[in-house]
Amino acid sequence: MRYLFVVMLLLCAPCDAAEPLRVAVAANFRATLEAINRQFEHNTGQPVVVSSASTGVLANQILHGAPFDIFFAADRQTVFKLAAADTGPRRGEPFCYAIGSLVLVGGDGRLAQLGDPGLSLAVANPATAPYGAAAMQVLARPEFSQGGGRKLLRAANVVQAYQFWHSGAAELALLPRALAPAGTPVPGHWHLPLEQFALTLRPQAAHPALHSYLNWIRSDTVRALISEAGYRPCP
Repeated sequence: MRYLFVVMLLLCAPCDAAEPLRVAVAANFRATLEAINRQFEHNTGQPVVVSSASTGVLANQILHGAPFDIFFAADRQTVFKLAAADTGPRRGEPFCYAIGSLVLVGGDGRLAQLGDPGLSLAVANPATAPYGAAAMQVLARPEFSQGGGRKLLRAANVVQAYQFWHSGAAELALLPRALAPAGTPVPGHWHLPLEQFALTLRPQAAHPALHSYLNWIRSDTVRALISEAGYRPCP
């Protein structure tokens, strides 16, 4: 009987476990969000499962039914498109959670290197990663036109772009400041603003912890963590 009781406990344990929150996050913000989530899990006991890729890849997964509760994108445009395309239960309104910036890493630190065709450069895929699109806007400036013939490595996302540079596969990289705080800042007016927006993908009533998680994300504590990670706070 004792062994039967233990088996029944093991079988019933998952029944009592909290359903995890499922969060999709752009690659640039993953490390920051995981630190934020650890505090939330410690405070509440609510598990949070994170899936990360470039913004465009995650948006495509969501459009094809991926079961996420909330999406942290690296831009504004993608979440507003998802909100407009909503055909299921009403989602929340998009909201800004961070404002990012670009830095240059590698070489001697001068931005003028972006015009040197002899220096290879890593960027995130501009088709799916907002930071990659911003990097290409920077490279399109007239003062960097001579660098057009360089070896350009397009990574799947900003984390892979960082790995290309860190491993020596690329001599330079244009990256989020949050991934390379010691990099040379790129003037913000050289590219479109990197306003990062989030969107809830299910009604708050669909998950008992979603409301408290959103309150946590908007709290002063989390705003401070986001600022410490290298982002500017939203207005």
